[in-house]
Amino acid sequence: MNTVIHLTSDDPDDWGHAVRSANMLASNEWLAHDDLTLLAHRTGARIVAPDSTHADEVRDLLDRGVTVTVGESCLDSLNVRHGTIDGVETVSSGVTELVRLQSAGYNYVKIP
Repeated sequence: MNTVIHLTSDDPDDWGHAVRSANMLASNEWLAHDDLTLLAHRTGARIVAPDSTHADEVRDLLDRGVTVTVGESCLDSLNVRHGTIDGVETVSSGVTELVRLQSAGYNYVKIP
């Protein structure tokens, strides 16, 4: 099973919700994920900054094998110039990546 969690909020409470949801899905043996992706999009892209309030939790997700992805266009529009957490994948466009994943059959979870 493949799932994408689509995070679009700059609210740290929503970031926590996204991280908890990813952890719950990654821990559930019944679901047996082949790929679990957290797509940080729009203002939610700030979660992948090395100094974000949830940087350690994002690193833990990466260590658990969760794919964390962000669009370069989002980083540019937010003036995030100091890079991302090591291991975060960048794509040219978050919305294009979302469409690609959904066309590949990924389940969709929207936060918030």
